[in-house]
Amino acid sequence: MLTVIGLGNAGCAIADELIVYPQYTIRKIDTADNKKDANFCRVEACASPEQYEGELPGHVQDFLKNLESETLFITSCGMISGMALRILEEANKTSKITVMYIVPEKLNLTEVQKLQNNLVFNVLQEYSRSALFERIILVDNKQIADIIGPVPVLKYWNSINNMIASTYHMINVFEHSRPVFTTFSKKVETARMTTIGLSAYDTNEEKIEKTFFSLDIPREKRYYYAVPQKMLEEDEMLMDKIQKHVKKGVEHDKMKVGYAIYSTAYDHPYVYCESYSTLVQKNPAL
Repeated sequence: MLTVIGLGNAGCAIADELIVYPQYTIRKIDTADNKKDANFCRVEACASPEQYEGELPGHVQDFLKNLESETLFITSCGMISGMALRILEEANKTSKITVMYIVPEKLNLTEVQKLQNNLVFNVLQEYSRSALFERIILVDNKQIADIIGPVPVLKYWNSINNMIASTYHMINVFEHSRPVFTTFSKKVETARMTTIGLSAYDTNEEKIEKTFFSLDIPREKRYYYAVPQKMLEEDEMLMDKIQKHVKKGVEHDKMKVGYAIYSTAYDHPYVYCESYSTLVQKNPAL
């Protein structure tokens, strides 16, 4: 089991998408009035991010007790993100933390949100780089919108949040499953700025990944191949195809690349990917 803590509107929306999976216990913190939701903790709305930065209210501290041994913390740059470091400090007492930061689209930001986005984006990376957190997963809403393509307005955010949640979930499932074949070895310890994404299995394009954030100088990449059992049994060229596919993902001589193959009940193969960098990344919303 893994605890998911969603902070603010974006964090709570993605946490809601993960409720359907039994692997997670969900906790959401925001200013909205959702008293009927047992997984929800309401805090009083403040006029600025700085007003959220004080000591955590007692009911929030109580809400953060009894976390699982691992926690995914999701937030963006809303006013309430001023509370992020206090929440992470409390959660980190009993749980290993992975942070997911949602980079908003620049056109949707107020001046206050632009400043808060830049602050939180950089601070959370520095904390991850110094190993106070396990890693940070960077997600760029604009990049995901480009991957999804045109959708009706009323389905826009649901489509983005669902893609983030489902992709994270599938990679998490594979990381806790036994592959039929793998070249994975120990991850590069210092590569803590990360992102996730999808990869096109059958493509002649040079760039095969559709990652959720464009990492500068990735140090490591991992590919997760979800392959129908029938293909594993009958496709004699499968290994050759996968190895050629992986080679396309190599961006420089010092990059470490690994892959794992998993048996699935799907009708078609799917590929998920993770990228890792040692460098603090630039903010695409500036």
